[in-house]
Amino acid sequence: MRSKVKWTLVLFMALFVQFSFAQEKTLKGVVSEEGFPLPGATVVIKGTTMGTQTDLDGNYSIKVKEGDVVSFSFIGLQDVTYKVGAANTYNVTMKAVEDMLEEVVVLAYGQVKTKNQVTGNAVAIKGEAVAATPMASADQALQGRVAGLQMSASSGSPGAKQNIRIRGRNSMTATNEPLYVIDGIPMYDGDFSGGNQGTDTPSTSLSLLATINPADIESMTVLKDAGATAVYGARGTNGVILITTKRGKSGATKFNFSTRVGFQNNAVKGPRLLTSNEKEEIFLDGLYNTFGAAEGFSREEAGTYALANYAKSGNYGNWVAAGRPNNDWGEYVKNADAPLTSINFSATGGSDRHNFYASISHDKIESTVIGSDFRRIGASLSFMQKISDKIEFNTSIKVTNTKQNGISEGGAYFSNPNYTKLVMNPWNPLYNADGSYFLPNSGYHNVVYTTKNNQTLNDVTRVINSNSLSYAITDDLKFTSSIAIDYTLADFSEYRNPVHGDGKNYGGTAAKAVRSNFNYVAQNGLDYKFYLGDSHQFNAKVLVEYQKSKRRFLEGSGQIVLEGFNSLAAAAANKDAAYEFLDDANLGYVGIINYNYQNRFLVDLTGRREGSSKFTDRIGYFYSVGGAWNMHLEDWMAYQEVISTMRFRGSYGTNGNSQINPNQYVRRADIVSYDGEAALVPVQIGGPIGWEKQQKMDFGFMMGMFEDRFTLGATYFESKTSDLLYKKTLSKMSGFESQMMNMGAMNNRGIELELNADIVRSKDFNISVGANFGTVRNRITEMPVINGVEMEDYKSYTADVRGHAVSEWYMPTWAGVDPQTGQPMWFDKNNKATSDYTKAESRFQGASALPKFTGGANLHVDYKGFYLDGMFTFAGGHKIYEQYAFKTAGTTSALVSSNASADMLDRWQKPGDITDVPIVQFEPTGGNVNFTSPSTRFLHDGDYIRLRNVTLGYNFNSNITRTLNVDGLTLSVIGTNLWTWVKDKGLNYDPEVDALGYVNVATPPVKSIVFSLNVKF
Repeated sequence: MRSKVKWTLVLFMALFVQFSFAQEKTLKGVVSEEGFPLPGATVVIKGTTMGTQTDLDGNYSIKVKEGDVVSFSFIGLQDVTYKVGAANTYNVTMKAVEDMLEEVVVLAYGQVKTKNQVTGNAVAIKGEAVAATPMASADQALQGRVAGLQMSASSGSPGAKQNIRIRGRNSMTATNEPLYVIDGIPMYDGDFSGGNQGTDTPSTSLSLLATINPADIESMTVLKDAGATAVYGARGTNGVILITTKRGKSGATKFNFSTRVGFQNNAVKGPRLLTSNEKEEIFLDGLYNTFGAAEGFSREEAGTYALANYAKSGNYGNWVAAGRPNNDWGEYVKNADAPLTSINFSATGGSDRHNFYASISHDKIESTVIGSDFRRIGASLSFMQKISDKIEFNTSIKVTNTKQNGISEGGAYFSNPNYTKLVMNPWNPLYNADGSYFLPNSGYHNVVYTTKNNQTLNDVTRVINSNSLSYAITDDLKFTSSIAIDYTLADFSEYRNPVHGDGKNYGGTAAKAVRSNFNYVAQNGLDYKFYLGDSHQFNAKVLVEYQKSKRRFLEGSGQIVLEGFNSLAAAAANKDAAYEFLDDANLGYVGIINYNYQNRFLVDLTGRREGSSKFTDRIGYFYSVGGAWNMHLEDWMAYQEVISTMRFRGSYGTNGNSQINPNQYVRRADIVSYDGEAALVPVQIGGPIGWEKQQKMDFGFMMGMFEDRFTLGATYFESKTSDLLYKKTLSKMSGFESQMMNMGAMNNRGIELELNADIVRSKDFNISVGANFGTVRNRITEMPVINGVEMEDYKSYTADVRGHAVSEWYMPTWAGVDPQTGQPMWFDKNNKATSDYTKAESRFQGASALPKFTGGANLHVDYKGFYLDGMFTFAGGHKIYEQYAFKTAGTTSALVSSNASADMLDRWQKPGDITDVPIVQFEPTGGNVNFTSPSTRFLHDGDYIRLRNVTLGYNFNSNITRTLNVDGLTLSVIGTNLWTWVKDKGLNYDPEVDALGYVNVATPPVKSIVFSLNVKF
């Protein structure tokens, strides 16, 4: 009996094993995209850790059972699932998802991950959003889209450089601008305008990104924390902006044509200035207040007194004789409805062995002020060729030529049209009675004449070329060697005519400056991926990077130039030349390890050993560690349907800042001419210096609900910067003004919030909203110590003191106008109002130029082809200073030779008047400077909200596109900066000013209306 039972059990087990093996089988097939094999696709049995990847020919093989669900996935393509049946073969065709780029993040050194695989703080912006921003410089597409990123306008002139701050200000002397990396090439981020390299009147700046066609950009990624930026070592302190340009796609050749036409004006009108008659009213009032009692004339008799004693002052008598016409210089210098046009044409296609992308573009934009415009023509070509199954070659080249007619701006230059419209005397006509230009012998220039007869031209040619060769040693090990070149040649021409303006006293001037920048980067690296068991995935990268940058600047100038001959060769006297050469090199060894446990737990480790020729202490070590937990993938989260994403991440690491001119550690002398002989003069003391050091910490949380229809993200960050690069003031006995040293420390901390919601999600109708909000608190924690005493640096408007923000506003506090006397008042040290400016107490004003909070909000609506996109941006908690109020709110200049703000009409006139504008009075030889001396009278809250972008468009349906024989057709109208709200009603200027916080006399930001057509075929 026992033997019978034994054989029965053996037979049962054999049948069970036979049945089990009969159920298990091998599923094979090919994964492809648009008919071409897709290597590296992930094949996983759902609900298990069992999986594999396709080989170089797209083949896969996996053990399965009937009823299993197999998932096929690849970054950038839509997932495919298959339920196993009787068949042993299943071929998969994967398709691209138009919105998939939002889920994919391009990271440093070519890493590509989905957003749930990223441990650092990185924000990706789609190329469509970049191309849809009708600006000359692509970086302006970032404003309002990235929490913690603040952008301010150095100028609204087309192509001008913008100021970007990511998570605050990290340095006092070195740059606070982020590092730009285009297709793996760390870029030199300077001003490409040759007019700003030593000329007396700086001209419109020219941005790095103004030489790049925005339509060629595939994506822009902003890296903010050390987990994402530490691999860039001593250049990543201020954040990194990665720009990936478009590459070829396999398949039939596809073409894309887009064109735009539009117009633009200033986004904010700016202050209203006095009309000619209003200026006369103020002028006569000032004469009476100052001389009426002494000279014995009444207020009504001030006009007679003026004609008798001041007829020649400010051209007053000629203006009266001409019938008191109104001359509006703001209108004279305005280029109303400045046109802009853009044309782009591109093509892409290929096969399984090669692909290409090619484009050509032309952009032309005029400024909203006379004398300035921008033109760019560019072409690009990228090509991929699989030499064999293991060897792949990639190359791309981009060539652009940019011409920018610039103007003198940013300061009180008499040839600056933006300054002229503020200060030009409205009694001065544009033309004389005979129709010729009115050309005053002294004072402000007639800029309508000078902009037509002078020249300020930037002609910049730029070539960016990158090449790589990769060899797949095995399926999991790949070697890649690449070299990239960035070459820029900036040709600057300046001519000042001998008749009127800056060149008059010199018989005309001419200058020529040629600036070249040759930057190349060579990289050799290995990528290795491996598994430990079925769940532990590792990706490792080691890289050696060498970068060399050489910059040359050659300038020549001369005087006495015949009218109409704008060449430097036409100068007859006082010829001069200058030359400068700068070079630096950087050698880095990079290691990156990414660990992935079932996509649930992620750990990233990065390290970099770097050497820089800019410092005496050349070698530095930088590292970061980052981790993330995708809680929503845990088994105990699988039985609920509300939370679709829940992840925690954090990182800690180090960065540096080496963005200063090279050779500042050496003793340097310049060659000068002395008594007809060449001589050497010491100009730099030199001394040991190293890069600034920074420690960064970042923690974040993200939650998505209902298949991520609603997502919320929150981040806390803190950074500590030490060994600040600081120019220490030296005793005059040393013979030098300052010495660069590493002294001082500061920190930044803040929070960032992001919210996105798909309110309506359906086939024909969709509504989604999003918002981001970021704060930053900046504090100096250590100031340089000189002779045992910690320094406190007090300047005209700001101060640097431990415990306060960098460049915190520091000045007397305005107390208003004395109702009895009309005199200005300030608070003294006892907090009492005084009209004696020497007794006014300077105080910290609790804010700097850096906004304490910034953010943006967006809306998207689409319905059966129609779509509407809108975005608001905002900033606040900071203050900006009206630096040129000494002109527009002054006394003598406003009453005699200049103009002033219409706010002066609210001046104090009699005892008992309550106003913020003091009495108008002046002296023949000068004015009371106390009226416009630094104080909070001209310090304004910088808080604003702006309707940054609005786009209304229509995607024509398939019936129409088939009739037209095209693949896609879109019409749209785009509006930028259409509405602006400013908190401080006393701020009449545009609230977006440069990063230093001063209302400078430059072209303000613009609002535009642009019509766009896009055709795919």
